[in-house]
Amino acid sequence: MKLEHVLLGMVAMRPCTGYDLKRWLDSEMGRMLRIRTQQSQVYRTLNRMCADGWVRYDVQRNEGRPDAKVYFATEAGERELRERLAVPYAPSPDFGDPEFLVRYTFVIFLDRDEQVRLVQTELDARLAQLDRFRAREVRDEPWLPGVDQPRMAQILDHVHGYKDLALDTHVRWLKQTLAELTEETQ
Repeated sequence: MKLEHVLLGMVAMRPCTGYDLKRWLDSEMGRMLRIRTQQSQVYRTLNRMCADGWVRYDVQRNEGRPDAKVYFATEAGERELRERLAVPYAPSPDFGDPEFLVRYTFVIFLDRDEQVRLVQTELDARLAQLDRFRAREVRDEPWLPGVDQPRMAQILDHVHGYKDLALDTHVRWLKQTLAELTEETQ
């Protein structure tokens, strides 16, 4: 998801300054979404969003400090965010891609059925990926001379084991989340 949609999602949930948005992106949650940006990029994006009519701002006067612009989503901005979130989700081949978590973070702007559909789509893709992942062929690779072949095979097994555990954890979380969501709708 593009930076402007992430910022739009944040200001649609609560009024924010550019500084607040950058601080959130640098926080634990923002880092989990793997969105890296500079403060200047946040402000340039906010200016473009204002020009597009997606956000507006009020100036907050601060005694003894610079004034701050507090950004709010407009009706057009909320409409844009909902339209972007309504685009069918196509899971990335890399389950670590932040698109799913970004969409899930802002699914509050869609109904519960859309939330369930998003999680189910991700779960189906990851279960299929797990099947492919576990059926991997272990081959003797023709490494260059000087590469310790048994050690290289061990390293690749370690990397595969790590990804296997991470994918298992992700699938377990998806199943738990889906069970919770479907239980709430019954």
